[in-house]
Amino acid sequence: MPDFATFYIADPSLLSSRVFDEIDVIQDYEGLNQEGIAAGVIFDIGVAHIRMNFMPTTEVAEHLAGLTGYIQSVCMDQDQLVYTLGRVRRVCFVVGCVIEPGFDEDGVVQNFLLEFNRRLNALLFVWDSLVDFNGQPLIGPLAQSMQD
Repeated sequence: MPDFATFYIADPSLLSSRVFDEIDVIQDYEGLNQEGIAAGVIFDIGVAHIRMNFMPTTEVAEHLAGLTGYIQSVCMDQDQLVYTLGRVRRVCFVVGCVIEPGFDEDGVVQNFLLEFNRRLNALLFVWDSLVDFNGQPLIGPLAQSMQD
């Protein structure tokens, strides 16, 4: 059964073969086009295939409004809330990921997602949590477990 994740990116120009070619676990990748327009990319990382679908720009604002509402409903720390919302305000590109067959026991998929997130200076939404570019959970169950 597939798993899912989402990247929130402020600078989509970083989403390129220059970055892809530097991530060792990527064995192969293929761009996806829809009527001549870039629609995503599929990565083969050995233990999984990760299909990244680029959200149409017409849907980004509404999606980010929903994310903002989620953040406001779960983030109780005012400083963390201000920082996280500030990061989200700069997002202009959203990439949804379908991970097949899903996360592996050895953490290869998780490490790939974290490395990808770091290189893009992005935010990663996974396991109902938002993770910053440096791997630090900002909100959600992952952040909560670090506070406990």
